[in-house]
Amino acid sequence: MKVNNRLAVIDKKLCAPDRCGHECAANCPVNKLRQECVVVEEIARIDENLCTGCGICVKKCPFHAITIIKNAAPDPEKLVYSYGANSFKLYGLALPRKGVTAMIGENGCGKSTNAKLLSGALTPQNLPTAELREYYKQEHGIAFKPQELHAGVKGKVNELLEKIDDGQLNELKKLFDLDKVWNREFKHLSGGELQKVVVAATLMQDEQAFVLDEPFAFLDYVYRIRLINYLKEKFSNKNVLLIDHDISLLSYVSENAYLLYGVNGAFGSVSQSYATDRAINMFLEGFIAPENVKFRSQPIKYKSYNEEKLGDELYVLQPARVKFESFTVENKHSLTLHQGEIVGVAGPNGIGKTTLIKEYCSQDPDNLILKPQILERGDFLAAKYMRTDSPFTQIFVEDMGLKQLEYYKLNDLSGGELQKIRVFECLSSEKHNVYVLDEPTNMLDVKARISLSKMLREKAKEGKAVLVVDHDLEFLLNTVDRLIVMDGEPAERGEVKGIYHKDEGVRLLLKKFDLTYRRDPPTKRLKLNKAGSQKDAALKKSGEFVETR
Repeated sequence: MKVNNRLAVIDKKLCAPDRCGHECAANCPVNKLRQECVVVEEIARIDENLCTGCGICVKKCPFHAITIIKNAAPDPEKLVYSYGANSFKLYGLALPRKGVTAMIGENGCGKSTNAKLLSGALTPQNLPTAELREYYKQEHGIAFKPQELHAGVKGKVNELLEKIDDGQLNELKKLFDLDKVWNREFKHLSGGELQKVVVAATLMQDEQAFVLDEPFAFLDYVYRIRLINYLKEKFSNKNVLLIDHDISLLSYVSENAYLLYGVNGAFGSVSQSYATDRAINMFLEGFIAPENVKFRSQPIKYKSYNEEKLGDELYVLQPARVKFESFTVENKHSLTLHQGEIVGVAGPNGIGKTTLIKEYCSQDPDNLILKPQILERGDFLAAKYMRTDSPFTQIFVEDMGLKQLEYYKLNDLSGGELQKIRVFECLSSEKHNVYVLDEPTNMLDVKARISLSKMLREKAKEGKAVLVVDHDLEFLLNTVDRLIVMDGEPAERGEVKGIYHKDEGVRLLLKKFDLTYRRDPPTKRLKLNKAGSQKDAALKKSGEFVETR
């Protein structure tokens, strides 16, 4: 593989020569030899052929606008799209193929650019392979389901879906049980309900190709499996590219997968497609053996922690009942939270998990602080929330890569970056006793989810309690001590069944969803079993439902 010596990237949104002393040019050792390596005009420009990769400009830039990658850029002949000199570049392109093909990768490496190239919003500058040239010879309409769900969507569910119906409305309405929210306004939908509507609106479009960006986010396992089975049954002759971070489901839904790797905001590279299980394991390892590409120094490993005894009683969630129109959610129990404890909250969509935790937070804002499910943006800098005045905040900023985001406006952040900022905003408060996070793993890649698990444990060690609502089973098993299990009738009623040790709670959930999981031998990651398979039957008979490590 051919390799460029240097790749220099300047973030045009961050570079502000009128507000700095041009430190990048002033301190460049090549410039001091009277060669023009770094030139500052409207924004800075770096000559990659002259750059030595010393990294001085990276350290001196006050706005973190410069990234220098040494010996990491792929073969320039594989370049498909560049946003310009010293800007993000995408090498290779993942294509929607017949059936469902997955894309696996880390945030910030070109998923959005890949989607824009497929949709026609961007035009490829180079088509390096015969497959790409053949693809672009044909006209392709494409339906795109975006990653992020917006809180500002207006109108009613029925008004949107009836307007775009192309003959699939009734079956998608039944698939996602949309009749229960049919006349509701979008502002009154939960994240899971809004996701169902957006996915349905995408799938009912009369197109041959579909790009689904994180369609499983916010959905419980009943609807994830329904969606998977629907895609397998109805879309076997369509071309679907599915992007998601729940790798426990990807080998179940897709036969093949692309790997996407690179440096956040600098470049992305798309691998060849491989059998999905093989692709997932190579992604976790950080090494693509057939292409001899090592893109991560250390493999991603799922870590469990040694369980400790419960600390002193910290806070009690008292019995509560919330009614909204015809919907009611109720907790009849006194749920005691302890110092140093992480408690999960899980259950089907539409039964009031978010409604209940919002109620508790509104009743006692001095003790409880909430990171909401749907994230608000704004026209102000992420630096507003950035603080490193404690060991915890210093570790969080470093591990989650927040320092480079401080001069971005919230409106310019990706969904995953915004999620990190909002989680940090919640956890960095020191005056609360209970930190409540509603679906904090949404839009985070696998590596970030593992880091988040570590950060929640660090926060709990301060003598606090953390309450986490989430649907990521792997994350819950690796993170929480106990689990609050909820049940009910979606969009009609919800109730707290009780609080359980995490293993018992997960078994109750999987029994409810009629699902079992096994472990992948090399990586110990979870894999969904096919219904009725030998492993599925054995785990149900034993009452375990999930294979132990």
